Amino acid sequence: MSTIETVPFKAINVYINQDYLESVLMDVLTDYKKLSKDQQIEFTRFLRKYVTILGFRDPSRAPLPLQVNALAKAFEEKDEVVPYVLSIWAKTHEALAADVKAWLEEKKFENLATEREYAEDAGFTPDFPEKLSFDKLEKDFAKANPDAKYERDDLILMVLWISGRLPKE
Repeated sequence: MSTIETVPFKAINVYINQDYLESVLMDVLTDYKKLSKDQQIEFTRFLRKYVTILGFRDPSRAPLPLQVNALAKAFEEKDEVVPYVLSIWAKTHEALAADVKAWLEEKKFENLATEREYAEDAGFTPDFPEKLSFDKLEKDFAKANPDAKYERDDLILMVLWISGRLPKE
């Protein structure tokens, strides 16, 4: 039985600049309130477990900029934070997630998921198709989805997340 080579979830940080990461986390920290009550409670439990903000027992009660900075630190350092945060982000960006998933299915990608759970041996596979550069990806997606409204960085992050693949470099 051959095992599939994976890289840790936090390896995605190589493809995300700090300003963009902070905007994604800002979205997550504000948009999670649109989810069901159970999912909101689960999210605040998650914050308490993985995010530390000096002076606050409950990080969800801290000012938003402090929450963003603390969650960014956890996102960069703790592998188990990445799949949970990106799963929430995909849930709060349903339309883009649905369009990207359908487009990837059309492109014959396998093992697609908008939600992933952390496991010791889980992560991204470093086998994103070399012939599909980020520029080509954006052009092809725009051609297939002319009415979709999205930011380039959101599209790329969503493709990487749903496909579960990262470029080799």
